[in-house]
Amino acid sequence: MDKTRAPMAAMTMVGGDHFFLKRWVDYYTRHIGREHLIILSHGGDPEHKRIADGATIIDLPYDPTRNCFNQRRWQMLSRLTTGFTAFYNWVLVSDVDEIVCVDPAVSDNLVEYLSRFDDRARPAVITPFAIEMVHNPVLEPAPITEDRNILDVRRIFRLNANYAKPCITGGRIDIVPGGHFADHPKLHLDPHLYLFHLRFIDHAMTEARLAKRREQRTIQSGELAQSDRAATGWDTAWATYSALSKETPRAETVDFPEFRKEMVDGWRQKKVVYWAPGGARPKGVYRLPERFSTLF
Repeated sequence: MDKTRAPMAAMTMVGGDHFFLKRWVDYYTRHIGREHLIILSHGGDPEHKRIADGATIIDLPYDPTRNCFNQRRWQMLSRLTTGFTAFYNWVLVSDVDEIVCVDPAVSDNLVEYLSRFDDRARPAVITPFAIEMVHNPVLEPAPITEDRNILDVRRIFRLNANYAKPCITGGRIDIVPGGHFADHPKLHLDPHLYLFHLRFIDHAMTEARLAKRREQRTIQSGELAQSDRAATGWDTAWATYSALSKETPRAETVDFPEFRKEMVDGWRQKKVVYWAPGGARPKGVYRLPERFSTLF
């Protein structure tokens, strides 16, 4: 670590989503310290200030038109991430429903784990392995409550290379909308870091949240059936979740050497200067080993 800079910052942008922000703040406070959390509050939500008291909160004006919203959002996040690396060794940027963790069998602290890289071995950008959680209400009927970790009651997931995001950087970076890939030509798919994507973490919560996202998409681009735009992941997400939520886990494991190899071997250039892993979305769901239940 460069001693002239603080070890690490974590940054997210959020509109509403109080449940996810609370879990995001609680988790990264334990690992990084609340004073190193940066929250961009779309609309200046007072509840964001209450949840993240002690963090750096930047109020952004609310945009009801949502014109090119995701593009503008990630342009801003890319530039802020780059800027903050002048004062932090590592800057982690993610959506509020994403949490990056170290395998508890290897380390119990994110900063401690990242400090292991020496100058010669230090990657420019780190990509965690993707774990997309999927709530099966029949197999996991217990509710998510304040007094229990999410991964104590939800451990079913699917593999999805889209969420192996280049989200930890120590220098300049340009990230595409959604954060799915960036302009770094060398992949470091870390063997012990995992990005947990939580949008499908609870059946009722997912249904309500996706309905709101569809409303926002309609405001921005009109009804899908009445426009010439192609369907996006937000348009099809409920159908995707509904199918996945009925599947039974094939195994209890996070060891997927063949899929990791597909991601590395399929590393390719996209959109002129951006790069993304291969691997796509293999069929089936799996179950996390019990040791992960302590994480958040």
